[in-house]
Amino acid sequence: MRQKADVLYSEEQIARRVAELGAEITRAFEGRQLCVLGVMNGSVVFMADLVRRISLDLTFHLVRVSVHREREAGIVRTEISYATNFPLEGQDVLLVEDVVDTGITLSYLLGHVHELGARSLKVCALVDKPEARRIDVNPNWAAFTLSDPPPDRFLVGYGLGWQGRYRALPYVGTIPHPPPDPAPGG
Repeated sequence: MRQKADVLYSEEQIARRVAELGAEITRAFEGRQLCVLGVMNGSVVFMADLVRRISLDLTFHLVRVSVHREREAGIVRTEISYATNFPLEGQDVLLVEDVVDTGITLSYLLGHVHELGARSLKVCALVDKPEARRIDVNPNWAAFTLSDPPPDRFLVGYGLGWQGRYRALPYVGTIPHPPPDPAPGG
């Protein structure tokens, strides 16, 4: 049995914000076809709800970004890999991200999408954590801005997971960080 998460953003709050974002994005891209890119796995639930609220002709795809960090002699090395198999040249692209915190992964993604020739590129995040920023990149839209994250808590739910768990919660919540190990057999 999984640990219960403390509710941070309720199902109702999320639904209201997704509807508002859908209307704002529709106005921003009015008259154009939109290509929506969701970053796996955390943005999938958010993206599914969001695209249904965008009243435009659109396509959507998922991209996988892998981040590997190694510590060697006190130096942290980060390797990010990006995988997609569809053309973005000349496309108006909306990148849907789960959480923007340090900005490192988002900066990497923005660079790659630009290199692939996108006509325009905007970012919509479920949660923006500007106080954690190490690179100056910001989403164009965020459902929620978390300026003062709860200390020693990990975001879960509504697509956000920890070790693949908690993603199906209908709300965004928090659990202790690091979470306690699951009970044996549970």
